[in-house]
Amino acid sequence: MAGDRDAQYYKAWMTHRTVSRRGLFRGLFNAGHQAQVSVEQQDVLRAEGRPPQAVEEVLFVRLCDGCNDCVSACPYGLIQLKDDKAAINIEYADCDFCHKCTDVCTKGALERGIEPNTGLRPTLSFSCLGRMNNYCRQCAITCPQGAINFDEANQVVLNESRCNGCGKCKLACYHGHITLRPKR
Repeated sequence: MAGDRDAQYYKAWMTHRTVSRRGLFRGLFNAGHQAQVSVEQQDVLRAEGRPPQAVEEVLFVRLCDGCNDCVSACPYGLIQLKDDKAAINIEYADCDFCHKCTDVCTKGALERGIEPNTGLRPTLSFSCLGRMNNYCRQCAITCPQGAINFDEANQVVLNESRCNGCGKCKLACYHGHITLRPKR
């Protein structure tokens, strides 16, 4: 059948299929608009933690201009600027959600009505003592949300919906087997 379609066939087919200039541009612009809408609706993923009461990530990226007010307001020095946007780094102190960063934000990137969540999630290494039946459960005991548990096989069970990324589990692990990574 493909052999039956020669140049005459396609020429005849194209004479009956005409597209006006207006139709051509409408199709091109409509496709571009649909692509823009789909990109705006995608979740923007960051390689850093977010300040506790940050708005939706797409909006946060637009509103946060790196003014440094939240960095100065954080009593523990957890917030820093990365790529001219506020980011949280929980290394030596946990975030107790004191709301001081939110109180000084005048751009609307941090809002008081939003449930605090840094977007960070704990990852336990395979050398975790709790996994080796050593009965170390400091991370689970310290977690105020009850997001970390161990099952019967001593494997870590993280309840993503309960975790708010406060970092208390990381600081409770005195062997350093917990790292905090942005939620994907």
